[in-house]
Amino acid sequence: MLQAVHGWFSTYERLVKSQKFFSSYLTQEDMSRFGRNYLQVGFYTEVMFPQKNVRFIAINNGIDSQNASSNDFAPFLNIMNEWYAKDTSNKIRAIFDARMKDGKRCSGSIPYGYNRVKDDKQSIVVDPEAAEVVRHIFQLANEGKSPRAIAEILSEEKVLIPSAYEKENHPEQYNGQQFEDPYIWSVSTVRTILNRQEYIGHTVLHKSTVKDFKNHKRQETGADEHYVFPNTHEPIISQELWDSVQKRRKRVQRASAWGSHSHRLSGYLYCADCGRRMTLQTHYSKTDGSVQYSFRCGGYSRMTDSCTAHGISAGQVETLIATTIKRITHRVLNDEQAFAEEIQSRWNAQQESKPQQKKSDIKQLQKRYGELSDLVRSLYENYVSGILPERQYRQLMKQYDEEQAAIEVKISELEEHISEESKTQLKIDQFIALVHKYQESDEVSDAMFREMIDKIIVHEAEGVGNARTQQVDIYFNYAGQIDIAYTEEELAQMKEQEERAQAERIAKEKARSKAYREKRKAQKIAENGGEIVKKKLCPHCGKEYVPESNRQIFCSKDCRKAAQQAEKQKRREAERGDHYYRQRTCAVCGKLYWPTHSQQKFCSEDCQRINHNKVTLEFYHRRKEQEVSA
Repeated sequence: MLQAVHGWFSTYERLVKSQKFFSSYLTQEDMSRFGRNYLQVGFYTEVMFPQKNVRFIAINNGIDSQNASSNDFAPFLNIMNEWYAKDTSNKIRAIFDARMKDGKRCSGSIPYGYNRVKDDKQSIVVDPEAAEVVRHIFQLANEGKSPRAIAEILSEEKVLIPSAYEKENHPEQYNGQQFEDPYIWSVSTVRTILNRQEYIGHTVLHKSTVKDFKNHKRQETGADEHYVFPNTHEPIISQELWDSVQKRRKRVQRASAWGSHSHRLSGYLYCADCGRRMTLQTHYSKTDGSVQYSFRCGGYSRMTDSCTAHGISAGQVETLIATTIKRITHRVLNDEQAFAEEIQSRWNAQQESKPQQKKSDIKQLQKRYGELSDLVRSLYENYVSGILPERQYRQLMKQYDEEQAAIEVKISELEEHISEESKTQLKIDQFIALVHKYQESDEVSDAMFREMIDKIIVHEAEGVGNARTQQVDIYFNYAGQIDIAYTEEELAQMKEQEERAQAERIAKEKARSKAYREKRKAQKIAENGGEIVKKKLCPHCGKEYVPESNRQIFCSKDCRKAAQQAEKQKRREAERGDHYYRQRTCAVCGKLYWPTHSQQKFCSEDCQRINHNKVTLEFYHRRKEQEVSA
């Protein structure tokens, strides 16, 4: 049986997918018609066909599997055929790459929200109906909605998905993609729309490619490989909205550990020391069960480094934000020009100081890196010469290598920060426009918070109790950190507020103490049968009485005096027994004795006589000395 097939795809599909295909003969026009993949063609001609007893013939190349001599050159033909296909693929790829570098589209697909211009494949125009959906998606994302939540909202609103919309309204642009429900939006579709720079008027090419001509599966390229051509067509959204959405998407709001609470400050607070994002903490009040929110350093929460807690309550941050915005609004409304000049001056000073500090840090790190390289070189020389044992050599080499790797990472981070700071620009006019936009707001709404706040840096607190202080830096969109000096009026107002707050704290403490005393008094009255203090028995007379205080022991003053006299007499009897006078020490012999009268100084007549003789003798000698001196 003779069967001829043409082309690799038809042949390959029929050979692989159908086990009944194999017949006695298989004829091709030439080897390149069978396939241009050297390995796959060789597998069939060298392995599969001999196993299935299939006779393979390539007419133009003179190949016949029954003629062994004609098959010797077949592998080389396969290699040449594959090389030719690869060369052609590379040339086509180069042509497409050159067209994309010139800003020309090479793909037939266009972004959702745009239409093609008739007879012009390179131009696109805004589709008003689809563009409204795109704006709606970006507005929802700017409000903090996740791609999943946006997809659910669009599905509930019965908005046609892009494929269904193209099929219904623009059949010439429909790519043939099948769908089950035209109103069920996928998360990936929403995410793709939020990622496309075409909606701000840019043309982005070379976003995907194929690895080679053998593998037709497309792979996404990195952002550094994209060809971006700005302002090539009409944008659907503004650059400010795009920047706000992208910044908010990077700032993911994480719920608390229980998953039942979230806070609008989540993702905005950062630790001043380690730079980590601060995590939300949830507490429940013991008095009323209300939920209280606070934040602490993410590194401290995960115990991944030695950073401290940097704890701060959400209420304190909210109050600080409201106060700062109120001060800024007041300053802008009073003298907008002076405010703009002051912010511009501070911004210029910051831009000059920050990169210089980081560049100095980079120089220090590079110097240390060079020192480590010298140490490694010296270490190797000592090891080769036999001065240093192998174990110590490997240990030190590992230590130096780890330190060099850490320095490389740190230098890369600092260079990236310098690059980002150089790209950051002060847009004071846009910030002042935001201030005017919300100048009538009495509180900081969610929209106002998102549009004005960029990030908040929290430092570690100092002191405890009422002396506790904590530095918090607020960075605003378009203006960065705004540190406005307080005026005399504001300082006086702050002092007055502090005094008022202190007076309120003292009044609350007094009221709390008074309420506690009243509560304890009521409890005691209830426990003591209508009396404040429980009835007692007088220890002297045994009479039951109601004391005026818990410290009262006797029922009256007379009982107290009588009890004191009795106690005094009891102590005297315990000390002296039957003797009236206290025990004394004899001045001559030092013995203890009980005197019989108050004037007795000696224990016996002998001691009294000895003392008398001593005094007489001293008097005699003193008289003799006086006579001699006279």
